[in-house]
Amino acid sequence: MAKLHQDLINKEFQYKDITLLPNRLPDFERDEVDLTTHFSKNIELKVPLVSSPMDTVTGAEMAILMALEGGIGVIHYNFQTIDEQIEKVEKVKRFKAGFIHNPLVLSPQNTIKDIYEINDKYGFFSLPITEDGTLNSKLKGIVTHRDIRYREDMETKLEKVMTPREKLRIAFKKDTVDKNDLDFVHKIIKEYNLDTLPIIDKDDKIVALVTDSDLRKDKKYPLATKNKNKQLRIFTAVESRLKLAKERIGKGYEAGIDGIIIDAGIVFKEQIEIAKYCKENFPRLEVILGNVGSGKMVEEIIKGASNYCDGLRVGIGPGTACITQQELGTGRSQASAVWECVQTAKNLEAKYGFMPIIADGGIKIPDLGSGDIQKPGDITKALALGAQTVMMGGLLAGLDQSPGEKEFDYKEDRMIKKYRGMGSPEAMERRSGVRYGMDKVKIKVPEGKLIKVPYRGSGYDFIPKLIAGIKQSLQKQGFKNIKELQKFADIRFLPSE
Repeated sequence: MAKLHQDLINKEFQYKDITLLPNRLPDFERDEVDLTTHFSKNIELKVPLVSSPMDTVTGAEMAILMALEGGIGVIHYNFQTIDEQIEKVEKVKRFKAGFIHNPLVLSPQNTIKDIYEINDKYGFFSLPITEDGTLNSKLKGIVTHRDIRYREDMETKLEKVMTPREKLRIAFKKDTVDKNDLDFVHKIIKEYNLDTLPIIDKDDKIVALVTDSDLRKDKKYPLATKNKNKQLRIFTAVESRLKLAKERIGKGYEAGIDGIIIDAGIVFKEQIEIAKYCKENFPRLEVILGNVGSGKMVEEIIKGASNYCDGLRVGIGPGTACITQQELGTGRSQASAVWECVQTAKNLEAKYGFMPIIADGGIKIPDLGSGDIQKPGDITKALALGAQTVMMGGLLAGLDQSPGEKEFDYKEDRMIKKYRGMGSPEAMERRSGVRYGMDKVKIKVPEGKLIKVPYRGSGYDFIPKLIAGIKQSLQKQGFKNIKELQKFADIRFLPSE
């Protein structure tokens, strides 16, 4: 177990108050460091990074980015309708796969315009064409991007541009899907240089697709967080009210979510009822509760709900856009909260089993004028304190993949994006009042604010640099993986200058 300096024991401390003392002579290179960890009891990540379910942080694009780079995203619920959240889930799930089961199909009477509308919504062009535009009729052809990319006649019917069935290279369900044999499919795609390979049953009905673009994505992103069918994993946030959460969980399950985070500023007892409902009705879903901030809270949840809970989210008021501690005088210094919650979970592990801890918030954001764009040190400190993963909001809000547009701030003379706490007045105009128990009250006390964060460009550049920084921190200390870090880290008090 990591060693905590005596000056920190039973004290409140933040990440900036500690440093990790290097005691070993490294005998390996940075890229040999393995960051594999658990997000929940049954879902493993290649890197310990999670994007927060905030409406200026995680939509479909951020969730795709995080999963491709080895972490995971949690889509917020601050939409006007549940269906808007589910659309984001579907976009993530359709981004890549091995076998694309139940693919979207159109009829010969649909138009080129319909293809473009589907691409705008889901991000792909390849679509099978069936007799009546459903999966219950025979395959008539297929349309791919190469069939329409130079066409400007949007009202042209697909029967005039599709590759007809008799000219298609196909594979049969009995040889592929039934055997879960993707290698066989890959050989066909490579041999015949195909964009898309339809899989049909004995009645000539489409049952699945396999695309060359998915094969290339699989090679390009070897760390990707994916299920057995190579689809990206995704979690959604749900309300801390059973009545509200039921419909959202059910629709999310149908869309293919891998789990839920019951999202509240502080954990409600009703979360245990929601977790129980979810496990009894949708047992394959992982369930994470939160937020907690003390060992006593962790103990109550583990003792009362260890069979229904697959992870705990730690953090009450540490976020950059959160003002709970300043306004209400309650909360916790994040580093000390993570340490105490982890220690409690470990003390109960022998009797109740492993409980992953997510350190949510408190990762510092550089000042607008600093020019520094990576802060992996705080992430490493959270891991050393025992967290399995680190959830981030402000650090990711400035990326291209976060919701919202970048804009030029003339005062700061640089590009920025807007980032808001879910307890801010602006966020609570929608659904997020539920998160703070203020959905049914007339007087709303804000626990968040709207701020500006530096525009950081593409996450596909930023996240790999962040990962490299975490690995470099572990390598400096002589640790090849997170388990070694958590077992042998020497956590020292760092006096303020």
